[in-house]
Amino acid sequence: MMKRLLTFIGACAALLFTLLGCKEDNKLMFDDSDPKVYIDKRYAGTLVDSVNYSFAFQSKDILTDTVQIPIRIIGLPRNTDRPVAIALATGSTAKEGYHFKLEHAVIPANTSDGVVDVIFFRRAGLKDSVVTAELKIIANADFKPGYNDNAVSAVLDRLTWRFTLTDKLEKPSIWDSYWKNLFGDYSNTKILFLTQLLDYTNWNQGGLYPQDSNRMLAQARLGIYEYEKANGPMFDENGNRVIIP
Repeated sequence: MMKRLLTFIGACAALLFTLLGCKEDNKLMFDDSDPKVYIDKRYAGTLVDSVNYSFAFQSKDILTDTVQIPIRIIGLPRNTDRPVAIALATGSTAKEGYHFKLEHAVIPANTSDGVVDVIFFRRAGLKDSVVTAELKIIANADFKPGYNDNAVSAVLDRLTWRFTLTDKLEKPSIWDSYWKNLFGDYSNTKILFLTQLLDYTNWNQGGLYPQDSNRMLAQARLGIYEYEKANGPMFDENGNRVIIP
């Protein structure tokens, strides 16, 4: 009797998991006759929601740089490349073709994911200005816009990606959510010191391995110690002492 009961319970559990799996698959697959595409923001908080980019962290010979937008489809892969339409929203001050351009806005054949390259150009006018852009996925012959809700921790919906571009020092978009835990409060003086000391410029990108972030923090602490030993306290542009916690 007990054996029959356990067998029945096991069968019910298997059926429940199967139904839940089908429900999730249906959510992900949707209707393949109506394919859609959206920005993959499962890792929101790094680059996938928005980015504040400054060439001020780069050497003078760097005239272009690239960030990437991950995209994903609702539906099945096809055996041909399919372009994704991305439009510059009204009110954007960045000019496509001059301040930036998009490349590889495509879902490659036999895959469900793609990566759009956003190529930034270093222009003279960015020395004393900041341009902004909001990019939105729109419909084309291959895809309709997909999810328009907000991913966890994301500010923008899953059809929208935003950037600012300048050649001035600007606070990185993820400083408070990522770098502050390592290096404390932001200041222009601090980030310039860290950039030169650590030979690191990817301040708009997090996700470092623990051993790498620990190494950077140890190097920064030693660097500020050595500076203060030789010069006394370092003060930032607001008159506050630069501290590496």
